[in-house]
Amino acid sequence: MKYAAAYLLAQLGGKDSPSEADVKAVLASVSAEVDDAKLSAFFAAIDGKDVAELIKEGTAKLATVGGGGGGGGGGGGGRRRRRHRR
Repeated sequence: MKYAAAYLLAQLGGKDSPSEADVKAVLASVSAEVDDAKLSAFFAAIDGKDVAELIKEGTAKLATVGGGGGGGGGGGGGRRRRRHRR
């Protein structure tokens, strides 16, 4: 995910087609570690594809997943008081 984010940030920074070095520079700017094998795999996966189209396809896939429900009900929040019998 960080490679995709860094790629998109490089695009926003003015690179039409960011290189691996551009992505590494973005990640280095925030002291993130780079796994060269994963970065190469990312570039292989997007090679020859339009990034905007990939985002559109991914958004459509996420729409089918659903959002899930809310969390469970909250507790009473605090200590329970006991009544003392006399």
